[in-house]
Amino acid sequence: MTDDNHGMYGLDLGKIDRLDTLLDAWEKTFDSGVYFNRDGIISNEHWMNANVKILFVLKETNQAKQNLTTAISIALRSEKSGWWKGKVLRRVGRWAYGLANYTGEVPSFENAKACGKEATWGVAYINMRKAAGGARTEAKSFDIHVKKYAPYIRRQIELIKPDIVVLGGTFRYLKRHVFPEMRHICTRIHEQGDMIFINAFHPAAVVDARNIYSQVLNSYHNYTMNYACKEIAAVEPAHA
Repeated sequence: MTDDNHGMYGLDLGKIDRLDTLLDAWEKTFDSGVYFNRDGIISNEHWMNANVKILFVLKETNQAKQNLTTAISIALRSEKSGWWKGKVLRRVGRWAYGLANYTGEVPSFENAKACGKEATWGVAYINMRKAAGGARTEAKSFDIHVKKYAPYIRRQIELIKPDIVVLGGTFRYLKRHVFPEMRHICTRIHEQGDMIFINAFHPAAVVDARNIYSQVLNSYHNYTMNYACKEIAAVEPAHA
């Protein structure tokens, strides 16, 4: 068992201020025969230049044993990448484009589809379980794993410092074990500190691509139009 701030062996995770240091400590908790899939910010240069910093939180890789930031970078550079041709990364890119280019109106699906690959360079992408899984995640074992490693997952998100966190089928686990204090604001939107969380389907869900894009972006649009200003006003001190 671990508490909100401490990892295994009494390690104070709050004192760790670098992502690579956190991942090194996290990897040491894994059994020697289990491959640790490192993940995080895809491109530090793109991330630093991003006006809106967007993190995607998914469950686990499908059997893959690899550094995900490296693997995604390779997929984005390749014209023949099987990963890019699949649902997950393409949908992540479209959602990233839409959220990053939102200015009061939802960017069109057509523009998101055309520009999603470039937009993916500017995101962070993590799995809650760093070990490889299968085509389907076994809910009970995954829940146990997230509970065990919740302080590490929380600290990784805190160190990434995103503005928007898109939860791809991971909301209930994150809410239950990682950020139980985050507040519900409106449909599919929660808030924790300066971070906005969007409760989305997993990008591989059997849902029409246009519809799932609209669900994510319209949820954010509803929040910004009807709730964001009220939240800011509620915390501003009254003027004399």
